[in-house]
Amino acid sequence: MIEREIDLKGLEYNVGKVFELSNGQDIMAVVKANAYGHGIREISMKLYGMGIREFLISSTKDYSSVSDFPAKFLLLYYDPFDENIKELSERKNLIFNLYGWEALEVLPKGTKVHIEIDTGMNRTGIKPEEFLDFYKKARERFRVEGVFTHLPKAYDLEFSRKQIEIFEDLTRDLPLRRHVNNSLGLINFGPIYDLSRVGILLYGYGLEGLKPVKRVYSKIIQVKRVKRGERVSYDGKFVCDDGFLGVIPVGYAHGLRRVEGFEVFINGKFYKVAGWITMDAFMVFSKEESFKFGDRVEILGENNTADKIAKIWGTIPNEVLTSLI
Repeated sequence: MIEREIDLKGLEYNVGKVFELSNGQDIMAVVKANAYGHGIREISMKLYGMGIREFLISSTKDYSSVSDFPAKFLLLYYDPFDENIKELSERKNLIFNLYGWEALEVLPKGTKVHIEIDTGMNRTGIKPEEFLDFYKKARERFRVEGVFTHLPKAYDLEFSRKQIEIFEDLTRDLPLRRHVNNSLGLINFGPIYDLSRVGILLYGYGLEGLKPVKRVYSKIIQVKRVKRGERVSYDGKFVCDDGFLGVIPVGYAHGLRRVEGFEVFINGKFYKVAGWITMDAFMVFSKEESFKFGDRVEILGENNTADKIAKIWGTIPNEVLTSLI
């Protein structure tokens, strides 16, 4: 029993703030992983309506939801053994990330590509010392339209500037669209090169004053009276006082973490989870009869933000948003 709300007005507000930061520079909206768990089609339609024409996706599953859009989609990752890769390479609105020598051999001739240079992330991408040779071979086979790199530590200005220097030295004379910035890069370096790839800012995080777009709710499906000494959930981890337990039918199968200290917001008050979160439910405890059957439970929202949850989970808001259904 999960209710997900997407605040498109909040999204619109955040986009306005991003436009202010970009100062007229093009924005490539990062809608990979189902738009960070917000729903790729709904989010992309809204962004397209606000004038954004380029989108970053991470899978052909993402693309299948938006393939009819008259926008451009840069596909980061794809199955090199996919039998549909030739058909996909012929789509007018799909551009492939040419991320390595392996991709050079996999993609059909004539495919539209952006080349990724690995300047320090050490994920995908071509090492700087290999780039010129790689670019020459790529031009012989593909329609090379862009080149980019990624800033893994955009908060570290010295490290990031070295990345940008490497990228600039390799690409300054190339007739290609260039992009480096992610959300934090845009904040710290401003609108450099031809566009910025913006993700987390769109969804309400990463800059003070933004509006979180996604909210997740459930309801209490059972309330039971408990006595002092009774134990709750697996391993009997939580020991009750005299009071009441509320049962909420959401668990780690829905993206919650099995961690201590997680809490939810009910009737104007936070309640810590009582005992371990289970696969499809968790319990909360109160000494008073302060919640009842059917009460709404805010799991993620205005009060229980992804920032707050991320601190308890020991992670970042991005993971919270993409994890929770």
